[in-house]
Amino acid sequence: MADHANMSEGVREAAHAEGAAEHFDFVHLFHHLNDEVIVRLPVVRVGGLALDLSITKAVLMMWIAGFLSLAVFGLVARRLRRSDVPRGTLVNLFEAVILFVRNDMVYAIMGKGAGRSFMPYFLTLFFFILFCNLLGLVPFLATATANVAVTGGLALLTFFLTQGSGIREQGLGPYMRSLVPPGMPLFLLPIMIPIELIGHLIRPFALTIRLFANMTAGHVVILSLLGLIFLFRAIAVAIPAIAFVLFIDALELFVAFLQAYIFVFLSILFVNAAMHPEH
Repeated sequence: MADHANMSEGVREAAHAEGAAEHFDFVHLFHHLNDEVIVRLPVVRVGGLALDLSITKAVLMMWIAGFLSLAVFGLVARRLRRSDVPRGTLVNLFEAVILFVRNDMVYAIMGKGAGRSFMPYFLTLFFFILFCNLLGLVPFLATATANVAVTGGLALLTFFLTQGSGIREQGLGPYMRSLVPPGMPLFLLPIMIPIELIGHLIRPFALTIRLFANMTAGHVVILSLLGLIFLFRAIAVAIPAIAFVLFIDALELFVAFLQAYIFVFLSILFVNAAMHPEH
């Protein structure tokens, strides 16, 4: 009887495990991508607008990324003040990245004269996005740039800088006229003006979705591969899944730098095009 009871219990446990596998849900693995409230604060109402100032994971990650950016600039500045030749591997590494952004991105597109005044913005933008991307690779942390509100805010900063720089460089009238190619027949203006305006509005949208989608996609692939381990519960699946996860993790490290580069590079192109439409 005892053997029969143990056998029945084992069959029930096996059936329960099989049923759990069949009904396995990947959703709970994706909490890493969800923005969760860490500190709930009261909602502030300004007129008819309600502002939720609660501290979320994305906000915390942005604070950490901002702090790391300030720490990097402060470290390099202190070392440069002490000596013309920076000391230390870390300082030399950051100096190389800073010089790359300045010489091969900003100055290469905008020129030294015009690019110098924009260096603080583009350099800060590059390191802020880079640290936001890298923090998502640290266990138990999150990727702020996998939040569309964060990437949208960064894209809006570039959009307003682009419009402001174009108006300051050319003047409001000439800047508005530059939106339409010179020599355009009058009968085409009702078509070309909306197209050009839509093109200007699409730019921040493209920046937003590109960064958001690329930083989200890698995490989705990794979490899906990990989910296969729990779904099939087999060594034959676990070993290749873990190998692919390690490969995607290494690829994500490259993507973190690449997406920071692309976002800033496109921002430089947009600002320069607004200032010098003839180029």
